[in-house]
Amino acid sequence: MRYILTFILVSVFTFTVRVFGDANSTGTNEPGAADSVLPSDFFADALAQAKSSDDAMGTQRLVDVKSSELTPSLGLSSSYKYTSNPTKSTSGDKLEDGTTFDLSLMMMMGLGEFGIGDDVLSAPSLMLMHMRTYNDPVQDFGHDLRALDMDIQIAGLTIPFVLPNDYSLSIGNTYVRAINFRNNGSASAHHFKGDVVMYSNTPSISLTKTIPLENGDILTATGGLSYAISNGDTLSETLKTTTQSLIDSGLNDTPADLQTGASYSFNLSYIKPLTDKLTVTPSFSVSKMYYKKGGNSGKADVTYVIGLSGSYPINDWLNLTGAANYTAKDGNRGDVIEFRDFTSGLSLAVNHSF
Repeated sequence: MRYILTFILVSVFTFTVRVFGDANSTGTNEPGAADSVLPSDFFADALAQAKSSDDAMGTQRLVDVKSSELTPSLGLSSSYKYTSNPTKSTSGDKLEDGTTFDLSLMMMMGLGEFGIGDDVLSAPSLMLMHMRTYNDPVQDFGHDLRALDMDIQIAGLTIPFVLPNDYSLSIGNTYVRAINFRNNGSASAHHFKGDVVMYSNTPSISLTKTIPLENGDILTATGGLSYAISNGDTLSETLKTTTQSLIDSGLNDTPADLQTGASYSFNLSYIKPLTDKLTVTPSFSVSKMYYKKGGNSGKADVTYVIGLSGSYPINDWLNLTGAANYTAKDGNRGDVIEFRDFTSGLSLAVNHSF
């Protein structure tokens, strides 16, 4: 019952949120925190938001008029979500279900629309995004999950090509860095600017087939591949404020580039308008990542996600979205962090085009 009441209160509150809070200090007391630092899907939600935003101005936008004008837009969103596995741990040692609260600010810049021959249209765009995540905002676990609170900063360039026969090709690069905003400034000189836990560059390419159906629904299938080039703190640096016994237990030698590797993905979604405004989208995706460096070299994991989302534009600038996802992750070695997780929640987004 407490989750339901908190969910309603925070969802109403987020309607009025307009700015991010300032960074403050860090700490962790959760024994399992070391096992859940920087898993392979750490940036999954943030990157998914970034890619969907790119599509809004790129591959999903069929335009009739070509233009070189810049088209900036600004978006502010917040979401409150339930999760059955807050630390993304194995079923045997996972914590009781919890909640997360996200705030994000995003700027998009359409760089124009350019025709290539008679049948191809390209609409490149730039994206800058800052997202802050608070784990367990109602503090059911005290301060145990504070070490997982992160700022995620994303910069992306996407060059989509609308092709004949309802195909679209997208090429891009995404730069991501994760910041432990609760770091109290006592970080060692090895930290990147004091509190940056990790950064990565991920060039990617994807091909999408859009299939309009006779009943007005739309089926889309997307296949893609990417290669992440990452660097960051070792686990001992990341958990600098945790117990000395953890620091002395060999974490100093943990390689920092644990997220470097190639990833292959496939996504299938079905867009169904229920009314003039309400649209629901069931989806299924599978991705496989092969790790190439450090202690993760030779590892591979497969992540499956089954989801259902609903979108309702309240007016031209405000959109309400509800979503539920079940995620399963399996690996090829015993030291791969495998987990099952169910998430659901609501988000409000404010958008303005200049």
